[in-house]
Amino acid sequence: FMESLWRDIDMNRINRDGVSNFNLVIVSHGLTTRVFLMKWFKWTVEQFEHLNNPTNCEVRVMQLGTGGEYSLLVHHTEEELERWGLSQEMIADQKWRATARRGDWNDDCIWHLSHFFDHFKESDKDKNLEEDQQDNLCLTDGSEIVKC
Repeated sequence: FMESLWRDIDMNRINRDGVSNFNLVIVSHGLTTRVFLMKWFKWTVEQFEHLNNPTNCEVRVMQLGTGGEYSLLVHHTEEELERWGLSQEMIADQKWRATARRGDWNDDCIWHLSHFFDHFKESDKDKNLEEDQQDNLCLTDGSEIVKC
């Protein structure tokens, strides 16, 4: 359910008539709400674990910003987001999303894939293997080079 709902919203399949003031209300438990927000905003498990569940009848509104990205900060205040457990980093992302153009976040998002792996150093063996593979050659046991 969560995956299909997320995909349908993201691909604009729910709003088929193209009406500009389309609203979708999801009534749910706190955990499910947090999971949905985690998936939508691409939060890490660690960030998710710091979030607080909504209180009874508390509303969390994702509203479309001026550039076409959804943000919690269009409707809510920074103080509310802090109370919910969002870190300063997450709040900064919500500020950005409130005015960002749809699709731009991949270049600037701090959770982009390259930030997770930039601490790995490339070894000489990896460089040699990569160079050999570019020549359509493979290393078999580290000493003998054969055609792939």
